[in-house]
Amino acid sequence: MGLITTIQNKTEQVRAKERIRPLLESRMMRDILLEIGQRGTEKLDPQSVPLDQRPLATKRAAECGTAGLQQSVIREVLLDETGIILYAGTGEVRFLYGDYNYENIEDTDCLPAVAQYLVQHLLGYYNITRTFCSVPRHNGRTVTEKTRQVFVRRHHEDTPFDPQPTRKQKLF
Repeated sequence: MGLITTIQNKTEQVRAKERIRPLLESRMMRDILLEIGQRGTEKLDPQSVPLDQRPLATKRAAECGTAGLQQSVIREVLLDETGIILYAGTGEVRFLYGDYNYENIEDTDCLPAVAQYLVQHLLGYYNITRTFCSVPRHNGRTVTEKTRQVFVRRHHEDTPFDPQPTRKQKLF
């Protein structure tokens, strides 16, 4: 029984990767990463580093000065069925799927994986949370949970750092 479950999990991971690959390799994602790069970085306040990661932060700071501790100025990213919105300071930049010849993202289960991908390109510490909606399956007897929105928020002292998503999900 365990072997069948393992095989199913592996095929689900492969399917998830195949679903998000077109979006990750698209012009839209290139534009988003370019926008993140142009927004630049700011010095990371060592006090805002989570307690369990402070030893690593102080080691990095000792090696290359506090200039080595940088984070993206993007403070929040919102992903939903219509697009991806970056918030930096008081401004916001919208990337709508419709502007890039995507109808919308029907398969919202790929949004957490796209958010994870974006966080890898943002410097700093971010919390990823999601909202859900229940959708009846095609046979009508059971329901499945679909991701409606994914929030990526930068950690600050006033928002406690939680490295885990609100619901545990193995992305890849």
